[in-house]
Amino acid sequence: MTIAETVPAKPKQVAQRRSEWRRSLSVFLKPRPAKAGIVILASIFIFIAVGPLLVPISPYDTSNMINSAPSLLHPFGTDYRGRDLFAQVAFGSHSTLSIAILAALGADIIGTIVGVFAGYYQKLNGILSATNDTVLAFPALPLLILLLLLFTYTDLFATLLLMLLLWAPISRAIRPQVTSLKNLPYVDAAKMSGMSDARIISRIIVPGIAPISVAYFILNVATSVIVVTALEFLGIGNVNDVTWGSILYWAQQFAFYNGDWWWILAPGLIISFFAIAFALLGFALEEVFNPRLRSRR
Repeated sequence: MTIAETVPAKPKQVAQRRSEWRRSLSVFLKPRPAKAGIVILASIFIFIAVGPLLVPISPYDTSNMINSAPSLLHPFGTDYRGRDLFAQVAFGSHSTLSIAILAALGADIIGTIVGVFAGYYQKLNGILSATNDTVLAFPALPLLILLLLLFTYTDLFATLLLMLLLWAPISRAIRPQVTSLKNLPYVDAAKMSGMSDARIISRIIVPGIAPISVAYFILNVATSVIVVTALEFLGIGNVNDVTWGSILYWAQQFAFYNGDWWWILAPGLIISFFAIAFALLGFALEEVFNPRLRSRR
């Protein structure tokens, strides 16, 4: 058998890859947890987009209706300054989700690149693995709190710190998969046929580890939302800016004392639903990537 016969034709590779992605997508969308997660996420994003139109009130506007329970005028009630909590929850999502999505995306890109290079190039494996292990050795949350307290807090700074702390687990998961892929016979055949390392990585290795990157991106978005909210709840950052975390920060200052349960319920529920939705999507992805779980259905 010649090398040309060993290496699959490009159209055939593309067709097989598309078929695998369609099959994985159908498996992903079939379970009820995935459908429930998608519905919850869609509902949250619709609320974020449509909410300000339904209640066209600035989240910073004060009124005489202080500590008011939910009503038609204020569906989520008001806080101790008479500010509308519906507007605050809808508006506060922008900053929180922006940090979470950008941090997860950046960490995914860094972790994927480092994992691919560490797994494919043996000479780089030592230094990249050592860097990976060094980052993993530090406790992420205490380090994050320390750095944000030492330097001026900005959304960009918080995003970069989250990005630099979240990439290491992705790299650690991808590296052995890349090592396994590069030792497959058709990769050796591709090298013998003259295909460059760059083309092998982009056309064979990266598509092979893409599902892992997607899974970690989804996981890190939920993780980042919870971490950012927790930091703001602790008073780290500008608590006068309206975010999900700052709403809870002021709630723990005044809501418990005044018995304003609605002040805690609204942001608490949306954060919980957001985390639950991503957890359900994660369970569905695990079923797609784990053949044992898929065969049980």
